[in-house]
Amino acid sequence: MQRCRIPRLARVLGVLAVGLAAVPAAQAQYLDRGWTMELSAGKSTFKDVTLADLDALARDFFDSFALPVQTLNSTLDTKDRSLALTAGYRFNRWFAAEAGMYTLGSFRYASTGTVDDAGTLRQSTFDFGYRVRGILIGGTATLPLGRNFELRARAVISNTSVTLKLSSTVDTDSLADKFSDSSQDFYYGVGAGFVVWDYYRLGVDYLHHAKVGKSSTGTTKVDNVMLTLGFRY
Repeated sequence: MQRCRIPRLARVLGVLAVGLAAVPAAQAQYLDRGWTMELSAGKSTFKDVTLADLDALARDFFDSFALPVQTLNSTLDTKDRSLALTAGYRFNRWFAAEAGMYTLGSFRYASTGTVDDAGTLRQSTFDFGYRVRGILIGGTATLPLGRNFELRARAVISNTSVTLKLSSTVDTDSLADKFSDSSQDFYYGVGAGFVVWDYYRLGVDYLHHAKVGKSSTGTTKVDNVMLTLGFRY
């Protein structure tokens, strides 16, 4: 009886060994496709915005009220914080689709000076902001480099909302206004990531928005560098 039991036990142990060896492979195959989520935060830079152009905007604004600018001191901040939240589906190790929302922040212009009000100099201010946010749908192509490292390229179509805000004062008089419009834009980028425990991805992405906005709001280019934290399941 013992002679029969030993071969049977050996066969059972062999089957268990093969099954356990197949678990990582099955898990890896499972994670090759499935749902993903990513949260990203970074720094955006509005590229083709100049202080001279916005100084001219401030002068034109006051000229429209017959208040020619006499002196003007201004500042321009073209960098802001960017945020994004995306969800997607991986068809395999190489290709995925994604959708989500994002904000690129805004550039901000501020000026102080004096204007000529029928021969009287009056203190004046003019502030202008250009804020960008939107929703996106796109695709990702990934190149795995071993088990933990990967490179990727992204191409995205976005519905972009641009909001313009301006405010001005002349002595005690003030004026504020806001205008929004949307446009369909395209952006692309590349990134690198480190995969942790198969389920988590830490990465960095560079994204280039070749055009944001349209004629009613003015257009600009934006570069965006983001750190990403992703989860796969």
